Amino acid sequence: MREQLAILIKLQKTESAAAGIIAKKKDLPVRISRLEEEFKACCEVVEKEREQLEALRKSRREKDIHLQKGQETLKRSRERLFEVKTNKEYQSILKEIETLEEKNSRMEDEIISLLDELDRLETSVKKREEELDAHRLRYGEEKKKMEEELNSLAGELGVCVRKSADLKKGISPEILRKYEQIKNAGRVVAVVSVWKEVCDGCHMSIPPQLYNNLQRSTTLITCPNCNRIIYWERRDG
Repeated sequence: MREQLAILIKLQKTESAAAGIIAKKKDLPVRISRLEEEFKACCEVVEKEREQLEALRKSRREKDIHLQKGQETLKRSRERLFEVKTNKEYQSILKEIETLEEKNSRMEDEIISLLDELDRLETSVKKREEELDAHRLRYGEEKKKMEEELNSLAGELGVCVRKSADLKKGISPEILRKYEQIKNAGRVVAVVSVWKEVCDGCHMSIPPQLYNNLQRSTTLITCPNCNRIIYWERRDG
């Protein structure tokens, strides 16, 4: 019976390892997807600021053209002052010049303000791009690592499956059937140790006589409280 229990304990450890691998195989694609979403979001933030920067540069070019045209118009108006023949025409052109000067002045103020905003956004975009480069490097390394781990898990799972099959061959059908019944009942573990009359599965005491029988390991014994297969384990202390 001791030999059967030893094989059963190995089987449980192997199946537990397989369950852990299966859980990782489910979790890793989720983590990879989350990693991709985070990187995509970072890229979108940078792209949005790039678009804002390009829009400001376009606006600056348009205002420069507008100001240039305004200055040319103002120049022609000033030149016309020397061509007028009446005071009324002279006053009219002066008013026109004043209006153009005010309009050009406002445009210059807008350009100055726009240049300040451009400087701020260019600095921000540069910083964002540097952060994106660092994020891209981390993203590539982490994704590669997780993909490699995911690929290796298939091989590890195969090893566990083959080992479990081999171990089951060394267990009697009756004991194996009992083991499977306990597992199917929803127990996390089917085989647990007992020390000082306390079951490690349910942490409750077992009868002294049962504990004595357990130490001899002549038959398969289950915990009267949780129905798990139990075995005696000597510990220090």
